[in-house]
Amino acid sequence: MSTTQSAYLGAMTITELLSRARAALADALLLPPVPATAEQANDALQEVTRWAWLPPLSGVAVAGDHALTAHVNAAGNAAEQAEKTN
Repeated sequence: MSTTQSAYLGAMTITELLSRARAALADALLLPPVPATAEQANDALQEVTRWAWLPPLSGVAVAGDHALTAHVNAAGNAAEQAEKTN
């Protein structure tokens, strides 16, 4: 280690050293990397948009299936009731 680095680290307290290490680790692990090119940024935006719309669209699909099932059941029950009354 050079004397400048040794002097710098020697002047730091343990608390400062640990807080800097924790901040560097948090930056490395928690923050997403910044896209290097416009193409990467565009790809990331498309990916976010795709996943942001997925849950609402899934809800619509589930509601549509539920409505179809309910309609078929209701129509079947009505036909059975009509046969019983005849």
